[in-house]
Amino acid sequence: MRSFGTATVLIMLLVLTGCGSGGDDADDVPTITTRPSVSATSTPTSATSAPSTDATTETSSTPTLPATSEPTPTETAGPSPEPPTDDPVGPTTYREAQARLNDRSTGEPVTRARFTTPDDVVYCLLDDPVIGPACELRRGFIKDAEVCGGGTADGVGRIETFEDRARPVCNTDTIREPGADEIAGDGVLAVSGDVRCLVETVGVTCLDTGARTGFFLAPLEYHVF
Repeated sequence: MRSFGTATVLIMLLVLTGCGSGGDDADDVPTITTRPSVSATSTPTSATSAPSTDATTETSSTPTLPATSEPTPTETAGPSPEPPTDDPVGPTTYREAQARLNDRSTGEPVTRARFTTPDDVVYCLLDDPVIGPACELRRGFIKDAEVCGGGTADGVGRIETFEDRARPVCNTDTIREPGADEIAGDGVLAVSGDVRCLVETVGVTCLDTGARTGFFLAPLEYHVF
């Protein structure tokens, strides 16, 4: 049997394995050709994308009008009741009283030293030598703290003419006497000496033309001048 040396065995192995053939054998090694990867988020160009509907961005089919500030309706109040008037019913000056007697007296004057109005509301005494012409209320005394404050009576119930000046009195007594004539009507003029009193349904206006003083007296109202 022929024996081969170590060198011979090595040469044979190199020939069989192709080692040492150099770069000429590199083309025989198969290669793998790769294509660009398609991103998972990419949409194929051949596919037609359906429009997505987002609940938060969906446009309503009804157009939204811009908000406008509506004026608050104002409730129309009904007519306000007329406030109570403070206008006096009777005259407040001597001149007004003179004009009232001239304009409102009707018929012939009647001579009376004392008289009363219907229902005895106002009683007048025109010839008293102490208190002069005076008239007194039966009811409807007038509250007047400046005149009646601190007194036993809390309202003006009589007007007297003292020392030729008309003055209110917060009386607790009376000048009434039985037998006085009643003067009814509206515009009757009662006369006694220099005193003239116009009797009306709203009250009595008296003037002392000699002293040029006078007063108006009615329930809940009086004036001196």
